Amino acid sequence: MNPIPPERRPVGVIIAVKRLARAKTRLSPEFDPDVRERLVLAMLLDTASAAAEVLGAPAVTVVTPDPTVAAAVRALGMVCATDPTPAGHPDPLNQALRAGVGAIDSVVLHGDLPALRPEEFAAALESARAHPRSFVADRHGDGTSALFTFGASFDPRFGPGSAARHRESGAVELAGDWPGLRCDVDTPQDLIAAAALGVGRHSQNFISGSSARHPHSSSGGHRDGE
Repeated sequence: MNPIPPERRPVGVIIAVKRLARAKTRLSPEFDPDVRERLVLAMLLDTASAAAEVLGAPAVTVVTPDPTVAAAVRALGMVCATDPTPAGHPDPLNQALRAGVGAIDSVVLHGDLPALRPEEFAAALESARAHPRSFVADRHGDGTSALFTFGASFDPRFGPGSAARHRESGAVELAGDWPGLRCDVDTPQDLIAAAALGVGRHSQNFISGSSARHPHSSSGGHRDGE
């Protein structure tokens, strides 16, 4: 039997999300806890929806221990897998991602890409098909916003300095002009940058309806995978 060519094999998208109460804590100085949780969920839904427009909702799997996230994801027709990572695990993000792998060819996306556009994701996916394993660095250049594997070992290396770690592992760095794909949100400045690019409807509804004070530019720093 002839193998299925890469361009025809099913692709699965995996997004790992921790409990909302523990997510994006670096935004805590700017948002009350319940407001921050709504923002995290909105960014996730926009990220997942952009991928779903390209591959279809059933191709998107969100790995999470949070029942609110699970309900929202399933309501959009996507798949939700319970994160089996035990408390205190030394590498919870990569462990959660490994738990979500179900397709031969997989794409890992950070769940905080509210400005991601379907056409950007489609272009990056097409570029990635030329390589067994590749990644997209974030706008700061040190983190990873997407990891693609086509018939290769998954081997996620997310976390601080993940761009260098993925590069050193043999993954090819993709150089496309995809600002929304590169704009993950960990800090108030990141959120401002995403808003300037134009965010998806869930994040826009949050911004329009939130009574939280607008994030300012005094907070600094960035860390991949927080």
